[in-house]
Amino acid sequence: GLATPPRGAPPPRAAGVPPRTDSVAGLPRLDDLSPQATAGLPALTLNLHVYSSDPAQRFVVLNGERYREGGRLAAGPALERITPDGAVLNHNGLRFLLPRD
Repeated sequence: GLATPPRGAPPPRAAGVPPRTDSVAGLPRLDDLSPQATAGLPALTLNLHVYSSDPAQRFVVLNGERYREGGRLAAGPALERITPDGAVLNHNGLRFLLPRD
C-alpha cells in the first residue's frame, strides 16, 4: 500500500519552495508585550513604512532612521522583516510586530 504520513504531520511542501514569510500570524504586537519583555527596549516610532513585493524595495524609517530588512537599529533590536502589516523586530530573541498605523 501507499505510505501515509503520520497523523498530525505537516503537509509536505514542494521542494525548493520557501514557506511564506510575510505572515505575522501568531506574532505579538509591540503593544501586547509585557513590561518585562520590553525591558531595555527604547520607545519605537514607525515614521515611514514602505512595503513592496520586491524585498529590495522595502524599507522603514524607525525613530527617524532608515532601515532595510536584516538591519539592526541603533536602539538594539534587529529588523527581521518588513511585511504589509508593519515591521517584525527581534529584541533579545523575542520577535514582535511593530504595526503600521
